[in-house]
Amino acid sequence: MFELDHVVYFTTKNPQQVVEQEKIEGLHPVEGGQHLDWGTYNALFYTKNSYIEWLAVEHENIAEQSTQPLVKQLLYDIVDGEGFASLCLRSNDLEKKNRYFQKMGYRTSGIIPAERRTSNGGLRKWKMLFIDHKIDHTLPYPFFIQWEQTDEERYSSLREDGTVKPENEELTIKRCIFHVENVEEKLIHWSRLLSLSTKGNTLKLGNTVFVFEEKHDSKERLHAIEIAKG
Repeated sequence: MFELDHVVYFTTKNPQQVVEQEKIEGLHPVEGGQHLDWGTYNALFYTKNSYIEWLAVEHENIAEQSTQPLVKQLLYDIVDGEGFASLCLRSNDLEKKNRYFQKMGYRTSGIIPAERRTSNGGLRKWKMLFIDHKIDHTLPYPFFIQWEQTDEERYSSLREDGTVKPENEELTIKRCIFHVENVEEKLIHWSRLLSLSTKGNTLKLGNTVFVFEEKHDSKERLHAIEIAKG
């Protein structure tokens, strides 16, 4: 079963501004770093086993030339303002998942190598996989990630550098709420992709619940998340 790795919030603020703003709200976010090949940078807030990423354009000329699907969505969405945009699910074998999705008839991006230069000069690496879709007002599928380190190794290093504090690990992202035009249609599409059974208007993953609500907003997108202790 897939687990939520992180949710993505598109912003026009730089990472330092995000950190300063969210600290006022009592959170402990950190400056994540730069995606040099994509022209973007981010701030991060970790919970027990997932996190929030605030993603922004740092160098517009690089971002505009990028073919990375999330960057293309960022450029498309940010015109209408800030907000939650998409989410990422964690896998320990993206090659196998890619073959499975293709066998099911989905077109994919193939495995995309990725890295981020951290604010302290370190380098974090991972692989990504996207389901091909047109970037428009319809709800994008989740994308997928495989980290270079195991979850235990990754969180150990995040504790060591102060990114994750004890209070972070008391929290979890309990629910991810999507606004869509047709709830039944989206449940069918997402349950097929993720091999999950539906219950009412929800899909249950290993560490969170997806909730689909019928709302006629300007775009079908991840609308909100609920964070709670436990």
